[in-house]
Amino acid sequence: MITKPAPASRSLIRSIAIGVLLSMLFFYWVHVFGKWEVENYRPDAETTSTLLLHNTCAILGDTHTLRPNTGISSVGDGIDGTKLAGSFMNFTDGHIVFMAMLALGLGGIIFAIRNRIKKHQ
Repeated sequence: MITKPAPASRSLIRSIAIGVLLSMLFFYWVHVFGKWEVENYRPDAETTSTLLLHNTCAILGDTHTLRPNTGISSVGDGIDGTKLAGSFMNFTDGHIVFMAMLALGLGGIIFAIRNRIKKHQ
């Protein structure tokens, strides 16, 4: 049975989809490995306090603030469930344009590599 090669448009769409997945993983890990701080925010001594979790991106330097409704483990140097869940909540926060640009760039690179491999076969 002779197989026909996939059309270029299908290959381009697949390459961009791979680029989207890779850019999402990249931005997720940028937040996981970023700087984490816990703050017990109490604007007035007679009011209740609010627990704030601050995450600074490892590369971009943007600070994201999360307000968890449950207790959190001590945020240390290791990776724990709090950092993984918090990073999932804010990995798209303010980075949509960068994610789209990285996805298109990676997709274009993957498309070029796939076409070059296909031509040499």
